[in-house]
Amino acid sequence: QTVTIMDEVLSNYNATHEKKMNLVLFRDAVEHLVRVLRVIRLPLGHALLVGVGGSGKQSLARLASHTAHYEVFQISLSRGYGETEFREDLKTLYSILAVKNGGSPCTFLFTDAHVKDESFLEMINNMLSAGMVPALYAEDEKGPVLDAQRAEVTAQGLTANKETLWKHFLTKARKNLHIVLCMSPVGEALRNRCRNFPGLVNNTVIDWYFTWPETALKAVADKFMREENLPDEYRSSVIEHMVKVHISTLEYSKKFMLELRRNNTATPKNYLDYIQ
Repeated sequence: QTVTIMDEVLSNYNATHEKKMNLVLFRDAVEHLVRVLRVIRLPLGHALLVGVGGSGKQSLARLASHTAHYEVFQISLSRGYGETEFREDLKTLYSILAVKNGGSPCTFLFTDAHVKDESFLEMINNMLSAGMVPALYAEDEKGPVLDAQRAEVTAQGLTANKETLWKHFLTKARKNLHIVLCMSPVGEALRNRCRNFPGLVNNTVIDWYFTWPETALKAVADKFMREENLPDEYRSSVIEHMVKVHISTLEYSKKFMLELRRNNTATPKNYLDYIQ
């Protein structure tokens, strides 16, 4: 019943978004989806999704945000993108959170591919810990931000001075901000980042995306093979063969690591490419 409901949610997402998602919501995927949804619905709820590339972390985070009626904000890297550009994007994010139309809940989706500079993670660490990046706004930029808070502060019977307005802005922004980090556990990068920026662990709920189970592999292969013109007596055998090839690759990757001390990661993305 839950899977059926989530299929309807996915259909609704695809009907309302230009960039559609072709997902197979098997049981494990639904469990991750509900987990992320539960986290971002919590006050100050932030999530760290850990799994190899192609596990579905970003797609499920987007679908969970759609289910919660949150806007999704994500940076777009370009040549020359650095700390200055990242700060400007964060100002846009905080405008969504607490200025534009009175502010609204928003999911800030950030992946390890966006870490063009480690200073990005330092700023995110501050956002997770304190709700704001130090010195994000220059003094002359605070005017419009504070003016947007004046009506609400006055309605609460408070004195609308600079300090009160800024405190109200920070409180509202922190309440509406939900950071979802999508990271890969491969290599030493995640370990070092969690050690250097403790807010990534201390202020998030961690959700691990493990290898897809055999039932999930079958469900995915079955969906993508439905439109193929195959004889019915061979269809199930072809699907089982695809699953067996991927599972054997995982098993031999472990053997490869033990015998030759070299790492090979067979990701769900590899499986989808193989099916294609």
